[in-house]
Amino acid sequence: MYLIFGTTNKRKVEDLQNIIHEMNLDIQVVSMDDIGWDRGEIEENGFTIEENSLIKAKAIFAFCKDHNIDYPIMTDDAGLFVDALNGEPGIYTARYADDELALNPDLPKHQCVIKLLRNLNNKVNRNAKYRCCVTCMMPSGDYKQEIGESNGTIAKEIIGELKKPYFYSVFVLEGTNVAFNELKGEELDNTYRYNALRKSLKKNLNNSQY
Repeated sequence: MYLIFGTTNKRKVEDLQNIIHEMNLDIQVVSMDDIGWDRGEIEENGFTIEENSLIKAKAIFAFCKDHNIDYPIMTDDAGLFVDALNGEPGIYTARYADDELALNPDLPKHQCVIKLLRNLNNKVNRNAKYRCCVTCMMPSGDYKQEIGESNGTIAKEIIGELKKPYFYSVFVLEGTNVAFNELKGEELDNTYRYNALRKSLKKNLNNSQY
């Protein structure tokens, strides 16, 4: 069975394929590139990660119908939600500092982290969570969504190696004293995105006939 994963990111495709192998499912993941996607970037104009994940699934579904492709579709959207900032950056996590970077290209690429720490300056409550919504849409158009969450806090400074995704360098997972960018193996394997993907596979594709 083939499963379309709504991404062109090879690493994300490999991550999902690894989860599928761990679950002993007979599923081959294909990316948007593999199905010949030629409609450009999908505009994610929803107000929640649930809406944005569904927007992507519906766009790929329409493309598949136009090209007689009858595979299940899986899409995800995720964000960092900080309590003291009323849920920011939330759905804008991937573009939190885009305006500043557009005005001043000389700013560091991790300006989003600098902005977050500045906005949290002197805040006592530094609780936050990463949330991921996975939408699984069948060739019929029926769909279900699953949520994965990781609770934690925002550190007062960057921890360890600074690399993408940049917010991982300041998000400290609940029950640990390490930032997300320092997690390895099973620790990372049990976080928000992986949990949402596993739940979706188990509930929607575990015994699928597609």
